[in-house]
Amino acid sequence: MTPQKPILRRRAYLLLEHPGQGPRAARIVEIALILLIIANVIAVALETVPRLYASHQALFQAFDRLSVAIFTAEYLLRVWASAEREPARPAWRARLRYMRSPLALVDLMAILPFFLGLIFTSDLQMLRILRLFRIYKLTRYSPALSVLFGVIREEAGALAAAFSILTILLVFAATGAYLVEHEAQPGDFGSIPAAMWWALVTLTTVGYGDVTPITPLGRIFGGFITVLGVGMAALPAGIIASGLADHLHRRRDHLRNQFRLALEDGRIDLEEGRQIEKLRRELGINRDIAHAILSEVRLRQVPRPACRCPECGHTFQPEGATGAG
Repeated sequence: MTPQKPILRRRAYLLLEHPGQGPRAARIVEIALILLIIANVIAVALETVPRLYASHQALFQAFDRLSVAIFTAEYLLRVWASAEREPARPAWRARLRYMRSPLALVDLMAILPFFLGLIFTSDLQMLRILRLFRIYKLTRYSPALSVLFGVIREEAGALAAAFSILTILLVFAATGAYLVEHEAQPGDFGSIPAAMWWALVTLTTVGYGDVTPITPLGRIFGGFITVLGVGMAALPAGIIASGLADHLHRRRDHLRNQFRLALEDGRIDLEEGRQIEKLRRELGINRDIAHAILSEVRLRQVPRPACRCPECGHTFQPEGATGAG
């Protein structure tokens, strides 16, 4: 790459990846892409209505082709401009690394069904439904979804352990139900795989009621599994909730540290304010919480007057006067 970065590539990078730093058109492009994604999801849902799809098939197909053209151009532009993410790396390495990222894979999945449909000439209903992957493109524009997926990645090990325990309990519940109920209900509990349906809806506390134990021992065992399922089914939700709280706490701590660094000289200048505002948006922290954090940092950094002991005359600084946090 030449010493001077390509201006066009830099503009494309800011336009698509950092609308807050790019030109005003970047925000318009961002809103237009969000609306196009939502329109695609609505269109896929409406296509499943046979009468509506039959009467407007040409319109649905034209809209799909237009959407694919836009999403394909967007994907290719993002791949091309991704070299700006890591200027120190060779451009091809930076692009390859970006193409393996989760957001790039979501963008690829959004357009892949269309091109697969060109290869497989038969009308595959599954390929049309797969276009619903386009809704995941909203992850790029939603801080809340980004936080959720970030928490799931961070807690992947704990979630895997929780689901492993649930799987073991599922096999245990199905085996127990088979042993106590297979003679009374050979149709519903005639085998362990058949009993797994009852075990699944019981452990997850859904309890459809279409399959229930009828023997006294079976009902006792079923009650035990129901009580056990109340706690175990909530385990993954508890892991995600705990991880989400920890993730949000770390984000606020990060913003708090930036405020402290900016206030080392006693004031926040224009450039520091812009950087903090950019960070606030990236972290998905609203303005009210950011102002509360700023007030807290300022309060802790204001030096308090020294106090003198009336008995011994010794001067001391009140607790929390340095504002070190």
